[in-house]
Amino acid sequence: MTRRHTLLLTFITLLALQACSDGSDNLDGIRAYTTTLYAGAASRSILPTVAGARAYLADAPGWPAQAALDPDNPGVFVAAWDQGRVDVGNGRSDSAWVHDDLRVTALALVFGEQHAILIMADTYSYFSPDIAVMVERARARLPAEWQEAPILVSATHNHHGPDTAFSINDDWFSLMVDEVAFAAEDAVAALQPALLRAGRGEHSYGVDDARDPIIRNPQLNVLALEHRKTGAAIATLVQWTSHPESTLGWHPPAEAAGLEAACAAKGWSGGDCTAEGRYLTADYPGVLRERLQASRGGEVLYFNGPLGNQVGPGRAPTWVVTDAHPVGDGLSVPEGAAPLTECDDRPAYYCRSFAKTESIGSELAKAVERVLDTASTTLVSELSVHTESFYTRLTNIGFRLLIADGDIGWSMPRLYNCDGVPFTDDNCVADGGEFIDDRLLTPLLGSQITKGDVLPTQLSHVDFGDVGMLFMPGELPPELVIGLPEDFATASPEKYYREPHLHAVGADYTIPGHLLSLVDEDLTLTVGLGGDQIGYFVPVSDYRLRCLDLVLPGGNTCADLAARGVIEGADWISGDTCKRITDDAAALTDFGADADSVAAICRYGQALGRELGEPDGHYEETNAAGWDVVDDLWSAAQRLLGN
Repeated sequence: MTRRHTLLLTFITLLALQACSDGSDNLDGIRAYTTTLYAGAASRSILPTVAGARAYLADAPGWPAQAALDPDNPGVFVAAWDQGRVDVGNGRSDSAWVHDDLRVTALALVFGEQHAILIMADTYSYFSPDIAVMVERARARLPAEWQEAPILVSATHNHHGPDTAFSINDDWFSLMVDEVAFAAEDAVAALQPALLRAGRGEHSYGVDDARDPIIRNPQLNVLALEHRKTGAAIATLVQWTSHPESTLGWHPPAEAAGLEAACAAKGWSGGDCTAEGRYLTADYPGVLRERLQASRGGEVLYFNGPLGNQVGPGRAPTWVVTDAHPVGDGLSVPEGAAPLTECDDRPAYYCRSFAKTESIGSELAKAVERVLDTASTTLVSELSVHTESFYTRLTNIGFRLLIADGDIGWSMPRLYNCDGVPFTDDNCVADGGEFIDDRLLTPLLGSQITKGDVLPTQLSHVDFGDVGMLFMPGELPPELVIGLPEDFATASPEKYYREPHLHAVGADYTIPGHLLSLVDEDLTLTVGLGGDQIGYFVPVSDYRLRCLDLVLPGGNTCADLAARGVIEGADWISGDTCKRITDDAAALTDFGADADSVAAICRYGQALGRELGEPDGHYEETNAAGWDVVDDLWSAAQRLLGN
C-alpha cells in the first residue's frame, strides 16, 4: 500500500468513526466508508489427560505473584497419563509434573469476503506436514464459508511441553490436534465487530544473544483486537524474541519435587531419579498470558520472533525489579538489586528456577501494557494471506536418517530430488517415500536415509494494510530480520563478538539482506517457527562442518588435511567450500586426490557433528536443514514481497 493510499484511508476512518460516535450498535456509519473487521478468539488446554480430564490442574501452582511463588516447586505430580508416556520436548523422557497450563489459542478474522485463522500453541515446534493435518482437522469443524480460509499455525517454541518433534506420543498428539480444531471452531463462533490497535516498543530484560555475532533485537510488537463498541479485549498479539527455556537444565530440589515418592512410583533410580526436564510448563509466555488476561481480559497469542542461534535467557541476568532497581537496558544489574534466588552452580543473578520465569514473563507483560498505553487505532484495509513456497537442499544427512527412521515429526514429510538450479516445480520430483542405503551410516547405525535430499517449505505474509505479519519457517538470527548494524563491517571484533576467532568476522560475515527491508508497512510482526520448523538459519559464510577421521577414505586424517591446507581448520571445513563443490561438481576436482575426503566431510559433517561434537561455537549447524536455507529464504521473500 502506498503512503498516499494510507493517508486517504486514515481520513476515511476518521470520518467513519465520527459517523458512529454516538456509541450505538448501528455500524452503518462505518460501513458507508469501509468494511468492518470481525475477530473472535478462543483457547483450549493441550495438556495430556488423566481419566479423560485435567482435574489435576486444580493442584498445579501456576503463576501467582512473585511474592507468593514457590520458585522450586515443579508442580503437581502425575504418576500416569491416559496417553501413556509423554516425553518433554528438549527435556527428558516421561513427564510427571505439571506446573501450569499449556494452551492452544485460535484467532479468527473476517474482513469482507476475506477470512483467516491464526493459531498459536505452547509447544516446541511443528513441521509443515503435521500442520497440514491440523488444518485438515480444523476445516472439518468449520462452516462452509471457512473452507478456503488460510489457517496459519505456529508454536511458542516452549522447551517444556510434550515433545512435538522427535519423541512424539501419537495419542497425545492426536488429542492436541483435536484441541486445535475445537479452538478454531470456538474462535469462529465468537466473532465480534473489532477495531485493531497497533504499537511497538523495546524490551530487553531476561534475554541475550548467545552466538556470535551478537546482534541484540529488543523489538516488541503488539496488536490489540478490541470490541468496536465497548473496547473490551478480544485478543492481544505479542511478538518478542527469546527462547522459552528459562529453567532448561535446572534440577528442582528433591524436597520441593517430592522426589523420593515420585521416583518410587515411577520406578526411577540412580541418575534417572530426577525432576529435571520432566515438568510441563508454558514458561514465560504462560506468565505473560496470565498477567495480560488479568489486566485486559481476552485471549493472548505470543509469537516468538527471530530467536535463532541462541537468543534466550541463558546468558541474561534477572533480579528483583523495583522502582529503585528497574529493568533498564535489561543486561546491567542495578547496583544493590536483590537476586531472585540463590544457587550453587552459577552467580545468583543467573540462577534458574520458576522465579526467573515469573520475572521475565511479568516484566514482559508490563512492557506490553506500556506499548498499549500509546498504541493507535490502525485502519484495516485488507485481510490477505500470501504464501511463497520454496525448495532448499537438505545438506544435513542426519535429518534424512531421522525421517527414514520415523523419528522426526508426526507425519511423513515429502522430499524431492531436483535436477538444475534454482529448484522449481519443473525440475523437482517427489522421491515417493523411498529410502536408500548410505555407505557409512547404514553399516554403522543400521539405518537408511531418504532418497530425496530437497525439502519444500514456505514463507507467509498476512497483510492488514499498514500492519502485517511475516511467518518464517524456522529459527532465524536477528540480523536476517532487522539487518546488521551500520558499523558492523568496520567495528573492532570485540564489539559484536565474544569469540571472534571461532567465526567469520566483520565484512567476512555476509548475509543476502534483511527481511524488514522488503516489507511496505508501518509495523510487521515477524514470527519464527511460523508454518514450519526447518531448524536454525546460519549464513553459509559462517558455516563450519566437523571433520571426523571415521568418515575419511583411504586412511586419511583430519590433522593431515588441515596441515596441508585442504580444510580450513584443524577439525572443520567451511560451508563455502561445501556449497561450492555441491553446486558445481567440477569444483571438486580442484582437490585432486583429496576430493573424496572433502566430499565426505561435507556429506557427514553436520550430522556426526551433532553426535560426536561440533566445531567450537557451531552447534546450530548440526540442527540446521542446510547451508542454502538463508539464500533460499531470501529469494522466496523477494518473490513474496514484490522486490
